Amino acid sequence: MRKVAYLYLFSVCVLLLVGCASHPSPQQTMVDDRYMVYKEMYKAYSEAEKNYLNLLFNIERMPEEEELWMMKRDRMLELMQLKELMLNARAELDQAMQEWERHMIDLQAEQKQAQVKKFNPNFTGKDAQRTSPGQLLPGEVKPKQKYGEL
Repeated sequence: MRKVAYLYLFSVCVLLLVGCASHPSPQQTMVDDRYMVYKEMYKAYSEAEKNYLNLLFNIERMPEEEELWMMKRDRMLELMQLKELMLNARAELDQAMQEWERHMIDLQAEQKQAQVKKFNPNFTGKDAQRTSPGQLLPGEVKPKQKYGEL
């Protein structure tokens, strides 16, 4: 029973750790949200366009119907509004993607800066790259000692 409780506690801890480590940034969440809005607007525009084309086909078949001509005007206005909303959603998506890219570049710069070795300010030249007095730098070879000398 205790083993099952420990196993359950361990699995919950692992899941929490994985969940926290893979949490998306606010910029990535914004991109995901804007993409969903754009995708839905595109679907709505496509559906309205399909209905409009169907209406035009019906007008060709029955040009004398005034009701179809009024519907055409209404559907055209709806189509233009949806097109404008879709284009605005795309512009917002592009802007969110640019912010996310800037965020990623900033993270890469911070990571690169953290990896840069700090030089010792007390020395100049190659000696400033050493972290301790006896450290050999890449490409340096320790001088050979003669037999019997320390």
